[in-house]
Amino acid sequence: MITCLLLISKQVLAFNLELSNEQLKQLAQKIESNETAGKDEYLTYWSKNEAFPSLGIGHFIWFPRGKSQVYKQTFPQLVAHLSKTSTPPTWLAELKPFVCPWQTRQQFYADFNRPKLTQLRNWLRQTKLQQVSFIYQRFLTELNLAKSTLLTTESNQFDTNLKQLLQHPNALFAVIDYANFKGIGSNQLEVYEKEGKGVGWGLIDVILAIPNKKNINLEDFVTAAKFILKRRAEHAPKDKNEKRWLKGWYKRINNYL
Repeated sequence: MITCLLLISKQVLAFNLELSNEQLKQLAQKIESNETAGKDEYLTYWSKNEAFPSLGIGHFIWFPRGKSQVYKQTFPQLVAHLSKTSTPPTWLAELKPFVCPWQTRQQFYADFNRPKLTQLRNWLRQTKLQQVSFIYQRFLTELNLAKSTLLTTESNQFDTNLKQLLQHPNALFAVIDYANFKGIGSNQLEVYEKEGKGVGWGLIDVILAIPNKKNINLEDFVTAAKFILKRRAEHAPKDKNEKRWLKGWYKRINNYL
């Protein structure tokens, strides 16, 4: 059982939560379904639209040498977390420096059924509960850090909205999954410019986009998330053509209901 306390500024917000192994398992299944469609082959995946692979049930990203991105790299952190309770493949444990050994998507899929990636998929298949524990702990840590950067008025609105939202069944999964999907909203590089101001799309942006009202529910969260993602697509560089992804993003968000 994992016990986690969500801290907001100097106050405790909403819950002192204990997640049993069964609850972790359910959370892992939901996140895995969203990221990998429940297929083990997608535990090691490289999208045609990315310069890096995505690994594990949370599609943690890993940068090849010289290909850092604005996004936060998460796979090295995951490996460090899993290695506390599980032995990684020998080649992974001995990798120095710890950068993705495949430089291109073509190289990655040429090795897909060879020992390195086969061993990695097996390890990731065996450690799903530990992976979701990492996702949850990282969520709490990053949310606290991001929350500390808000203005007082934003902070108060965030506290109120999130506290109300978390009274509803499935809300915890929704906020954790969205944060894993599009980030907390603390990375200042993960913004697009609008009239000289950075426009973000993380969880904090969604929570703050929920109108001030009593009895906030999951429908309000889903509506706000769609608004934020549409805004992102509208302000993305034209060559990215992010509007093509909105249908899939909305489908994932609708699953929260």
